[in-house]
Amino acid sequence: MAPAIPSAEVRLSYPLYALDFDPQDENRLIVGGGGGAARSGVGNKVSVLDASHKDALQIVSELELSRDEDSVNALAVGPHSGNSVLFYAGINSAEEDLKKGKNKHFRSFAAELPSEANAEPKIAELSRTALFSTTDKEAYQRLLRISGQVGAVATGTVGRSEDPQIAVFDLPPAGSTITAPKLRGKIELVKEAVDMDMMQISEDEHQLVYCDGYNIHTLIVGKSDINGPHPIFTMPENEPRRPSLRCIRFLTPTFVLAVANLPNAGGAVLQGFRLPKLPDLGKEGKEGQARLAISANLPKAVSRATGLAVCNLSPPETKFTKQGDTQFAIAVTGQDSSIMLYSLQHQAIGDINLIANLFPITTLKQVHLGPISGLAFSHFIPPSKDSPSTQTLPDLKLASIGSMGNTCVVHTLPSKNSSPNPNPLKLLLPHRATSSPSNPRSRSGTGFFLLISCSSPSSVSSPRAFSKSRATPPRHRRPLLHPVTWHSPGKLYNVLHQDPLLAPSPLP
Repeated sequence: MAPAIPSAEVRLSYPLYALDFDPQDENRLIVGGGGGAARSGVGNKVSVLDASHKDALQIVSELELSRDEDSVNALAVGPHSGNSVLFYAGINSAEEDLKKGKNKHFRSFAAELPSEANAEPKIAELSRTALFSTTDKEAYQRLLRISGQVGAVATGTVGRSEDPQIAVFDLPPAGSTITAPKLRGKIELVKEAVDMDMMQISEDEHQLVYCDGYNIHTLIVGKSDINGPHPIFTMPENEPRRPSLRCIRFLTPTFVLAVANLPNAGGAVLQGFRLPKLPDLGKEGKEGQARLAISANLPKAVSRATGLAVCNLSPPETKFTKQGDTQFAIAVTGQDSSIMLYSLQHQAIGDINLIANLFPITTLKQVHLGPISGLAFSHFIPPSKDSPSTQTLPDLKLASIGSMGNTCVVHTLPSKNSSPNPNPLKLLLPHRATSSPSNPRSRSGTGFFLLISCSSPSSVSSPRAFSKSRATPPRHRRPLLHPVTWHSPGKLYNVLHQDPLLAPSPLP
């Protein structure tokens, strides 16, 4: 039997709403939240956590924020600057300022790195900036994404948004004395962005995608202009159970992954889309539209998905070079405080890019006592091609936070090279969720989480079309490269039987 998956938990003094890993250190996690300005007696804070130990999380430093202002609603970790790591957060100004039309919602912070000479590192606020021009008094900064030196924020409201916006900005260059971002432009939206993501696609260009319920839009942030937004996908209106998009993440410049919920808490589906080519953006017809490439229903126990995180296990050497063969680890949170793990293969064959083999791995049950308010993978940096095959691979960490229990949980997915040849990289992550009868909230697991980067087209499986019901999804109308071979997930993952806690496969 494979070893249990390690997990560590820490309970903080405030509700948690946002988190992100340091892109240069998989053991540094920053979280934020608080009780807002409701005079609840619960303060607003940001905390830096040390996740280097598989069985314990340690608070390295904390900064208590004003109780007159809102809680931390969004957070992203940026680059290192000297002996500090920079991070950014969305925090609404105090109510008195909001009444005057002033809301410096974008905050910049610097967290000192611990060292022998600095045993008590501190967190300092660097700047406050207003990037929105919305007239909606209920608006706050709900979404925040950064990619390199470019970032974007989007408004959110508790009720119906009156003036939704996305603001694109540049971060100050490394070593600069300037700490505030520089606004590049604002996009007025017809509907509020439910989720968004950003990726660098060339030396001078970034691409942003966002979903607003039934639609996916994209825009290109160039060196001197913003092209878009362009609508690239709309959920078919004739669907008797029309899903609404909840989350979206880039996989590569060619593919995005989205989670959509069926109406009336009827379930959720994981969908991969092939984006249109950049010259085709804005064109009418199929050329300017994204195409469904792969799909899988989430387990029946999940009536509604709430979050999504993805991690590329073999990223390209630079952010905008061509992606080769790789595998993605995928995590989806449900309304029942569960986390479902999936794997997805990306194959590059000449100029053809494919995604295939979207397989469920396992489900972590009741990770938190209440709803999961945030989810993030650590940044996985595989060994270089010249590294010896005996080199220890870094662990992949999955962090989640709960707003009701004030808890942060980090699962460590241990990895090892399953082949003496490190190219292509093969990872074997032991994992299969089980809950002890005496401890129904047990997060440990056994079994095998197999993540393999494909080296030939012989294992390509056809994408699955979206199912209109809970019946078996139809096959793609034609194979991508050759006749399809369907694999048994139990055999593929060295699992000989399935218990009720293992996420059911979308395969027949």
